[in-house]
Amino acid sequence: MHKTFLVLLRAAAVVLAAIAVLVAALYTRDDSREFLARKGDLKRVGLEPVGSDSLFDRAWLTLESSTGLTVVSGMLTPSAGGSAGQRYPAVVLLGGKATGKYAVDYALGIRNIVLVAVDYPYEPRASYTVTEFLGDVPAIRQAIFDMFPSVMVVIDYLRSRPDVDTSKIVLLGYSFGAPFIPAIAASDRRASVAAIVYGGGGLRTLIRHNVRRYRGALESELVGSVSALLLRPVEPMRYVQEIAPMPLVMINGTEDEQIPIENTMALFERAGEPKTLVWIESGHVHPRNVDLTQKIIASLSSELERLAIFDERQRR
Repeated sequence: MHKTFLVLLRAAAVVLAAIAVLVAALYTRDDSREFLARKGDLKRVGLEPVGSDSLFDRAWLTLESSTGLTVVSGMLTPSAGGSAGQRYPAVVLLGGKATGKYAVDYALGIRNIVLVAVDYPYEPRASYTVTEFLGDVPAIRQAIFDMFPSVMVVIDYLRSRPDVDTSKIVLLGYSFGAPFIPAIAASDRRASVAAIVYGGGGLRTLIRHNVRRYRGALESELVGSVSALLLRPVEPMRYVQEIAPMPLVMINGTEDEQIPIENTMALFERAGEPKTLVWIESGHVHPRNVDLTQKIIASLSSELERLAIFDERQRR
């Protein structure tokens, strides 16, 4: 009995030591260097036109880098190439988990921009059990890790286009895409503005809060803690101070059921100046809520006009 206890005790010590090493590695690793190493150089551009209207030409954009990274996006450009010689503001958009490249379909009330909506390399399930979520965490983590160099490759591409005003590139993330923005803006200084829409900081409490809406306290705490550890490269609170002096615009809902106000305020308060927080009376953003989407775009456009990124030419 005594010998068995000692064996179990030693095994527990080994497991705890392994966990301690993992935690130390995750907390001391320089993720920004790995983002740049994964990015490589832009090697191939593929464009597949998929329609147009009076305002925009629409296409699927595929970019390949020298590291083998492939980035798929939806893209809008001013219809028929716009005015000859005209250069436009560009928006790199990270949308909700279910929209990805199709976020280009929700560019309402805006014109005369180049918009690239980056697709996610991980296809989310319609819903999750705790077991399914934990089982998918490695794939989710790799997909999340690849989003940073993917956006950097998109910026490479935008800077190569003669119709893009490279002094007016906006990094925009909403909902699922919001947590990526601080790390990208901190690692790649070529953008002009960072915009976080319906997002917040503190992944452990954010994930715990959303799991708790459907599961018990123990399950939600477990998922929140494990996920926050494994997803540490995307933790907004690590990077938001480094966005400055790039302007930060945050837009959030007063009744957001997915992003508690305290998580929004924690992120905003940690950010450096210049920064702006706009509140809209609403629950969480959803692409099928057209009225809310229009309010968000109007608020964001107003802030971008104030920052001299947009002007009257971007208004419909």
